[in-house]
Amino acid sequence: MKLANVLRISLAAQLIGGTLLGAWLLPSGSPWWQAVAIGVALPVVGTALVLAIELAVGAIVDPRTPRASLGHVLRVWIGETGCSLRVFGWRQPFAAEFAEPPLTHDPQRPAVLLIAGYVCNRAVWKPLLEGGVLAGCNLATVNLEPVFGSIDDYAQEIDAAIGRLRSASGARRVTLVCHSMGGLAARAYLCKYGDDAVDRIVTLASPHHGTIFGALGHGRNARQMIRNCEYLTTLCGTEKIERRRRFVCIATADDNLVVPRSSPLLPDAQWHVIDGVGHLALIEDPRAWQLIAAAVRMPQHAAAPA
Repeated sequence: MKLANVLRISLAAQLIGGTLLGAWLLPSGSPWWQAVAIGVALPVVGTALVLAIELAVGAIVDPRTPRASLGHVLRVWIGETGCSLRVFGWRQPFAAEFAEPPLTHDPQRPAVLLIAGYVCNRAVWKPLLEGGVLAGCNLATVNLEPVFGSIDDYAQEIDAAIGRLRSASGARRVTLVCHSMGGLAARAYLCKYGDDAVDRIVTLASPHHGTIFGALGHGRNARQMIRNCEYLTTLCGTEKIERRRRFVCIATADDNLVVPRSSPLLPDAQWHVIDGVGHLALIEDPRAWQLIAAAVRMPQHAAAPA
């Protein structure tokens, strides 16, 4: 089942369940809209609570030095909550079929494939695509399915998407821009298919060294993101320095989901750390967009050995 359908069912279940709970809790004879209001409010409150717990755990396990002020943490929490509600409450379940910018057959234009992360689909890239910072590029997206499958299995999906983009654009090589688990899927692709079709890989908040929250996720791909697990150790062991130098790793000092916060930084890659933004909200941050645009327009690499 596609992620959009899963999220629609989940939203409907939350709203109906919350409304029924509200009707049960409210005094007899209360207006119906009060029960509906409770049904709408519960998912919002639940999202905010989960994110608050993630930020608190992150602050304990991997504290900032010096510690962030309460106001700073509150801003990150509010921003991440708002982004999560937009992405999971509307954009992914209901706006995932938007049209991508038309492709132009021009080998001189940078070709960029956008790869989303865990329990995400192409809709997370909609603000970036509409923001104009990648104007002049040939842009395409790909969904990683099945949603809870193995990261290695996503390599085939990425290979097919790269093939379509190269054929339509005429580009010899493409740049991969990946959020969260998408960065691991890109590395799995490179291990299986090699570097010839890829110029550069930009990863945003990708758990290259795992996260303590991986053990709490559902599916085989979540288990493959557990900190220092066998999968990640093996993946690291297959990569040469020449490949790592193609990576531009963007992290956030306030990541609520990838903990420790140094996990998105691969050795030998270019590093950028952004302050004051959460894990999902990083994908909408204009500072991250500018770093992506700069990486996409860097001179192309010579072909590197696999």
